[in-house]
Parts: sequence; structure tokens; C-alpha cells
Amino acid sequence: NQLRLHYFDRSGLIISRPISIIKNPVHLLDVLNTVTLAHTNTLGFDPTMHMCDCICKDTHHDLREKAIGWIEGKDGTHLSIMSVLWRSQGFFSRGTICYRVQTPGGDEYALKDCWVPEDKRYHEGNVLRMVAGIPNVVRLVDEWDVLYDGVPDCTDRIRASHGILSAGFIRRYHRRLLLSPCGEPLLTYSSRTELLKAFHDIVVGE
Repeated sequence: NQLRLHYFDRSGLIISRPISIIKNPVHLLDVLNTVTLAHTNTLGFDPTMHMCDCICKDTHHDLREKAIGWIEGKDGTHLSIMSVLWRSQGFFSRGTICYRVQTPGGDEYALKDCWVPEDKRYHEGNVLRMVAGIPNVVRLVDEWDVLYDGVPDCTDRIRASHGILSAGFIRRYHRRLLLSPCGEPLLTYSSRTELLKAFHDIVVGE
């Protein structure tokens, strides 16, 4: 008989006060209408990327062959998602996902999508620039803030507008890094020998 709304983001969870759906049936209808009819952006979906399903597959003519979706690059260009290389688990924290992507011209990269604390917003990019040129170290091609309505996407975007910044709140920014080269996940290796050779190449060089 009680309704609560749960708001999840990469900084944590907010739960509303309970509302009696017996005494306030209109509120229940409002919630059902919103969940059913609202635009996906309003429901928290990322408008800067899309994973194809059976309905839209092969309908995106600007994507590379066998692409499973698209994600926006720094200039707004749609990069074709060819595979998901790695995905972190859970609702909170960095929420890192790594994709194999291709440009419209066919150049292939790894793209890292993550939510980083404000004090480490540029840390990874700075470190990669410091080690640029070292053999067998991935190269930073570009990095950027993901924009939402023209401003950097951040976990206090919605919270601040409602005055909901709890103690211990960590402001996280939505960041993307474009990296080269794009390798294969270690799980795809077919034998221990092949895996050990990969580690050897990383340390010693090919």
C-alpha cells in the first residue's frame, strides 16, 4: 500500500518518503504514466549512445557492418560499437564500460566510458600523456567530458536542482577516453601458452 521512488546514479541511491497509494491514487497514476510514456532521456537512459536490438538492427545506415550499436565521439560523430570488451558490475562507483569502436572510415579504437570523481577528472589522461611513447603502453588518442544538454554530464546535475546533496556525496563526471591500439580481452586466449606469451610481449616487447 506504500509507494517509494528510488533514484540511482553513480554517486549513490536516493529513496523518497513513502506515499500511500490508497489515499493518493493520483500519485500512483502519475508514476505509471511517467514510466510508461516518458522519453527515455527522462528515465535515465544515455542519449549519447545506443545498443541495437532486434527491431532496429541493420537500420542504422551510418554504422559499420556488424556494428551492435553506436556511441558519440568528441565531435558528435557516431562511432560504431563492434563489441563490448569489458563491463564493470553494480550500480554505483565508476561504472566503467570498454568498447571496441570503429570510425566511419574504419579506423579501430578502444573507447573507455566511465564516471570519475571530480578530483580525478583528468588524472588518467594526464598519466597516459606522461607515458606516451613507451613501448606496449596504450596510446591516448583523445579524451572528453560527455555533454548533456551542452554541459558536462555529472551526478549533481539532477541532485543539485532538487537540493539533494547528502553527506559523503562524491561528484562524478561522465568521461570518455579513446585509446589505441585495441586488443583482445585476455579471456579470449585459447591456451595458457598463448596467455603467457601475451604477458611476455607486454613486459619485454614483441
